Amino acid sequence: MKLLMTLIFGLMLITSSRAQSLNLDWSFETSDRILASPLIQGETIFVGNERGDFYAVDLAGVEQWKIETGGNIQAKATWVDGNVFFESANVFYLVNAKNGKKVWKFDTGMKPFVFKYDGKEFPFKIDPYDDKKSMAFVHQGTIYVGCGNGKVYGLNAKSGEVEVEYQTEDNSPIRSSPLVEDGKLYFGGWNGVVYCYSLADKELMWKKKTYRGEKPYGTFGGIVSEFLIHKGLLYFGARNHMLNVLEASTGEKDWTYTDKNGGWIIGDPMIYNDTLYIGGSDNFTMYAFGTRWGNPLWAHNNGTKNIYTKPIVTKDWVIYSCGSGYNPAASGVLYLLDRMTGKEVDKYDTPMTTLSSPELAGNQIVFGCYDGKIYAIKLE
Repeated sequence: MKLLMTLIFGLMLITSSRAQSLNLDWSFETSDRILASPLIQGETIFVGNERGDFYAVDLAGVEQWKIETGGNIQAKATWVDGNVFFESANVFYLVNAKNGKKVWKFDTGMKPFVFKYDGKEFPFKIDPYDDKKSMAFVHQGTIYVGCGNGKVYGLNAKSGEVEVEYQTEDNSPIRSSPLVEDGKLYFGGWNGVVYCYSLADKELMWKKKTYRGEKPYGTFGGIVSEFLIHKGLLYFGARNHMLNVLEASTGEKDWTYTDKNGGWIIGDPMIYNDTLYIGGSDNFTMYAFGTRWGNPLWAHNNGTKNIYTKPIVTKDWVIYSCGSGYNPAASGVLYLLDRMTGKEVDKYDTPMTTLSSPELAGNQIVFGCYDGKIYAIKLE
């Protein structure tokens, strides 16, 4: 009887692990590579590309409208009461979601710049790996968003006028996505400092440097992810091999996980059932941690692909995209993992790297790719 039960249980595991597969539903070609993550609202996908073109595409892969900004778009757009907000080359736009017509535009006045390295040019970037930018957060009619001039702007959602500004030390650029919770604004800078401001009096409550001493190398330390608060703790990813989890009220460290090989833990955090899921760069690993003590529950190492992105987490699955930050022309991968074990269930290969986080719409997984296409992968 024991043997029979063991066989039945084993068959159930095999069946469940093979019950889902990733298959291409459709792809839509844009004018340039896509680093930004898609925003899905209702039946429409909104996403921009490196050429500065911003698209609205329906869930069948049919273009609804397109606008050209002439800059570059790297951050996920934000929904604002029937409109869509996004940034392109340090200019912020609010457009009508139905037709793409401009509601307002705010130009920060930052001059265009080009980073040059190893004979190559990287327009609007701080360094060759500057692939993540600030996604806006909307709170009580104000849009909070970070900028390369070291400011978080609070923009009036109706008019686009600046209501408030918050500045980093030494004008350190902001690539992190701000968070507002319990009357406090959280964001981080390129120099590795996290800030917490009171919205009521616009005063700094605390700031915290997330590494000791001097930078070991120039590209180290930048805070580049979304922020997330769970049970009083603040989670975020950075160009840092130490995952630092802070007390949201004081900024003091609650726990730290250190990657022994020095790989950045740079992904956007996601929490489900008191488990933190976050990706790493040169360690090529998606992690699952217990949120209270930071105990590693599992780690999925994909071998060669950097993870800059935010995973989709459901009751059964962890889904993440990845690729090469050093050679974006190399292939990318979308992984489907068992949530409880981290075991690979299936994967879908893309022709080039994907640094665009996947979004779920029904049984469609939607993301952008360095080849300039939006992919819709069916989970079936």
